[in-house]
Amino acid sequence: MTTHEFHSDYYDSYEYHGNTAVEITRKQGGITVKRDWILFDSVQEALDFFYDNCND
Repeated sequence: MTTHEFHSDYYDSYEYHGNTAVEITRKQGGITVKRDWILFDSVQEALDFFYDNCND
C-alpha cells in the first residue's frame, strides 16, 4: 500500500508492504532527497501506524 502527502515544496510517500516497517520517501522537484524506515515490533503496530497516520 502506498499513500502520498503533498506540501508546497515537496511530497512524502509512505509505503507499507505487510511487514514490520513503513518506508517514508521524500521527493522535491522529482528528486528523492530522503528515504527512511520506521521499524515496529509487530506487523499489527506497523499496520495501525499506516492506517492512523498515513491515510489522512
